[in-house]
Formats: sequence, C-alpha cells, structure tokens
Amino acid sequence: MNISALLSSYYDLSGEQMNHINEFVARALLHVVHHHILSVTPSLVLTLCCRSNHTCNFYNEMMSTLFRQWGLAPLQIVNVERDVPWRPVPGRRHFNVIFTDSFAAFSEIRMEYYAREYNYNEHYFIFLQARDRLLQGEMRQIFDYCWRYHLIHCSVQVQKSNGDILFYSYYPFGELGCRDMEPQLINRYNGSMLVEPELFPRKLRNFFGCPLRCALWHAPPFLRLYDHQTDEEQLGPFVGGGYEGRLLLALAEKMNFTIDVLPLQSNLHDRALEMLQEDMADLTLGGIRQTVPRSLKATSTDNYHQTRAVFGVLASSYELSSLDILLYPYRFTIWLAILGVVAFSALLQLMIERFLRERQSGSQSWQNLELIFVGMPLIKVPRSHTGRLYCLMLMMYTLIIRTIYQGLLYHLIRTHQLNRWPQTIEALVQKNFTVVLTSQVQEALAEIPSVQHMKFHLLDEASSELDPLYFLEANHQLRRHVTASALDNFIHFNRLSADRVHQSGGLGEGAHFELVPEDIINLPLTMYLRKHSFLIDQINEEILWMRSVGLLAVWARWELVESYLRNEQSFQILGLLELYVIFLMVTLGLSLSLVVFILELASRRFLHLRRLFS
Repeated sequence: MNISALLSSYYDLSGEQMNHINEFVARALLHVVHHHILSVTPSLVLTLCCRSNHTCNFYNEMMSTLFRQWGLAPLQIVNVERDVPWRPVPGRRHFNVIFTDSFAAFSEIRMEYYAREYNYNEHYFIFLQARDRLLQGEMRQIFDYCWRYHLIHCSVQVQKSNGDILFYSYYPFGELGCRDMEPQLINRYNGSMLVEPELFPRKLRNFFGCPLRCALWHAPPFLRLYDHQTDEEQLGPFVGGGYEGRLLLALAEKMNFTIDVLPLQSNLHDRALEMLQEDMADLTLGGIRQTVPRSLKATSTDNYHQTRAVFGVLASSYELSSLDILLYPYRFTIWLAILGVVAFSALLQLMIERFLRERQSGSQSWQNLELIFVGMPLIKVPRSHTGRLYCLMLMMYTLIIRTIYQGLLYHLIRTHQLNRWPQTIEALVQKNFTVVLTSQVQEALAEIPSVQHMKFHLLDEASSELDPLYFLEANHQLRRHVTASALDNFIHFNRLSADRVHQSGGLGEGAHFELVPEDIINLPLTMYLRKHSFLIDQINEEILWMRSVGLLAVWARWELVESYLRNEQSFQILGLLELYVIFLMVTLGLSLSLVVFILELASRRFLHLRRLFS
C-alpha cells in the first residue's frame, strides 16, 4: 500500500484518492456487505449524502470499484443531494449502508422518519470519510442522533490517514455511566477480514444498574406494587410480585437494570401508552391486552401469557333452598316414578288384603309398607306367598333407591353444589342478564357480536379489574347479574376470599364466583414499549428464553392456582335414562307378584293349585 498517496489525498478533505486505495476501501466494504449484512438479509438500502464535492467524487469512484465485485444482490440506492427539498423515498430500511462526510450531511437523510413506525431495530452501517481531527466530534454527533431516535445498531467505518480502516460504535450503558455516547473502537479491517466477528455488537445485555422508567399500577394477580417506607422517608413504590411483576424482576436481574417505577393511580392503559409516546416512560405492563389500536401507538413484545375473558356469576345467587336440597338427587320424572311405585304398591296391598284375606289389621299393613320404604324391619311377615314376594321385591327396590339418594345427598353436602347457572353466552342473552364491567373489558366485548344485545352496567370509577366482582359481592341480592373479566381475576378473587375465611377461623362463607364455561375471547397479554424502542429485540430474546426453560409456566402456577375454581358443574342429577334398570326390575317384580297373586287366588277353587301354596 502507498501510504504517501493516502496522506496526500487527505489534504483535500479526504476527496479523490488513488485507485488502489479505493480498491482497498472497496474490499473492506465488500467484505462487510457480503459477510455481515447480506448473510442475514436479502437486500439493503445504500444512501449517499455528502457536503464536499471531493468526498462525493471519492464515493462515486469507490462505488464503481465496489459494484464490479458486487455479484447478485438486490440493492436500492438513494442519493440525498444538498439544497434539494427533502422528500421520503419508499423502501424497506431494515439494513442500511450510508456514505457521508459529516454529521450535517448525515442528518439530512432523516433516518428517524423511516424508523418511527418500525417495531424492530434496524441496522445502520455508516461510512464516514473525514479528516482525522474531525472524526471523533462527527462520530459523537452521529451517535447522539442515533440514541435520540433509538437507533441502537449504529456502526461507523472510518479510514484514517495512515490507511487503517476502523469501526466504531457506542455503548449507551457502561461502567462509566448511563447514556454514554462516546465512540468506542469495536473492530478493524486487516486487509482480508475483520479482526473481531461482530460488526453490530450487543449493547443491552448489561445495563450496569442504569434505570428503566416503567409506568406501572397495582393490578394483582398480574402486578403488585408496594410502598417502600422507612422511618425517615418514603422511597416510593416498588414491584413486589404478581405474574408480570416476577417477569419484570427477572428481566431486571438478568439485564442488570433498576426499575424506576412511575406509578399510575388506576389501570389507565391509555395514559400509560401516552407516557410512552411522550417519552416519559420506557415500558409499561400490567394485564394489558395486545390489540391492533395499541400496537399503532406503541411497540408490543412477544405475548408471554394467554388467558381468556369469561363471564362469572356469584355463587350465593345460585345456592340451593331447603326444598331444592331435599329433592336434589333425582329429577322430577324420577320422583313421579317413585310416587307411581308407592301408589301401585298401595293398590296391590289393598288387593292382597281383600282377595287373599290376610289376617292383619289395616294399620299393620300400611305400617309394613311404610317400614319397607324407610328400610326398617316388618312388624309381621305376610302369610301369603304373594305378600312375601311382594315385600321382597319392594325391599330390593327401596334399598337401591335409598342408597343412591343418600349418596347423592352426601355428595351435595360435601361439595356444596349449586343450582344450574347459564352455561352459554346465548343463555345469558336469552335470560336478559346484566353485565357489570369496566371500560377495559367493555372494549374487548365490543368485538363480540353475540353480546351486543346484553345490558351493561359500566363502573366508570373502577380503579381495578376486580371492582365489578366486589360490586356483585356487596350487592349479592341482585338477580340476573353477571360480570365479565379475565379468568385470572376470578381465580385471584376466589383465592383472596378463601384466605379471608381461613384467617377468620372458618367463620362465615366468603364470596365465590362460578364461571360460564363458554369463553368470550382470548386475551394475549404483552408488555408495551415506546414506538421503535431500542429494547424490543433484547426483551423479546429474554422472554423467549424464559418461556423455553419453563419459567413463565412456573410463575403462572404460583400466581394463578386454578384449584380456586370449581370443576364446571361436574355433578350429574340422575334421571330416568340412568335409573331405568331399577324401574324395569320393579316392573318385572310386580308382574311376577301379580302372577303369583292370581295363582294363589285361583288355588281357593282348584285343589291341585291349593297343594302348591299349602
């Protein structure tokens, strides 16, 4: 390499250079483009913007050399000329190569305009051609610009007067402080390849204790905030638990940042998103559903928890009355069938007494019938064969009926069964239920056509998604009222209620909500960052890692214990279809008793039959 030629070329603002010098720079650029850019993306955008004609000539010569060895790769070239009104140029700017000679020229490209709506971090490889004494100042301004607009992946290539090709970037978080834009050497070209393997180093694996501003509110079971107070002063709220709280604490520990809590008084999702848009906060979370309108205002991470919105009814509104408990084990048709058997048994008793002249008083006969049905011993065994067979058949029948009744009654007392509540959304609509809900849930229900005809009771002053549940608990006398919320909120409410009962020593019964089995809508929960946040790629990577090792599933089990929900009406009231065998047995027994009765009655006149019953 001719070093003197390089030196002489720099006397004129690093303008026109010798061809072999251009080829050396072109080889470095070609290596970067092919091995570090086109290896991860199918296309890129090359933008040229310079203030000096000499530097523009250098770039033109260098690009001519570069394109001779380019090969097959899509390329969009944008030339930003000086003193020409700026206008946006369409194109996907995921990977960018920029040729410039100063920060003033670089700022004319207005990269922030293209990046402002992106939900990912683009890559910018900037070739800065300037005098050695100007390089540090120009790079510092470029990195300040990159950080201001969250362009985290910015690397600058410079060509020194001694021929070295060096690569610089910035590390906003480091041991020396936060938001440090000082250019730092990350790589160099040795004539054939880069010395280090990375062109765009990872910068967010360690925040060195720097704070992230988090717009949060107390929203259990998703996020719990507690006030940190000491004897001398109040230090402000801190994250103390919850499913998403554990996630945020784990991120803070792994990425080594501190959580600067910006508390909100209630779950005002819109206000939190406004704080992101105004750059007052870096992230927000706390039971926020991922929606398209919100994603237009802020950038969402990968969703890390999938729940569902359901309707819930207050269990005390469906408790069984005394009569319901008495009649609970059997359906109405079974009770009618049992009464039919009692009536037929009484009729058969009358026929036996009249035609076979049983020597029992009337009170004894009827008392025997009553004792059979309650499972007690007979006062006197009937003398006739028909009577004995008839009693045996009734004993077998009543034994089965009583056993089933007692078992189901025990099951009712032990499991505290309820009357059957509506099982579908359509049933709620048909029975004209009123839905008690918050504005956040109403927003989700607005997407469901099947519930648009329901009556809504909106709690305007609700500070928590649990407020509708507390409202129904306080107004338990209301009938045909239901609330809609995330499944997690019902689990959390039932858990709190059970804890209150336990702490009171089992005195009283806590409120409990039962769920309508049909889901309303799925609710993917996510964390929102400001639009085009520098955090998005790193946080998504950490969330993916936590999901792959099972941390998210473990936290969900800790915070959302579904044992505080009933099995959705798992009991079954027995009907005629289940018990038809018993009544078939009764029918056969009564038929056999009738045959024996007829034969025994005929034996009074026929001698050979009399011998059979003697």
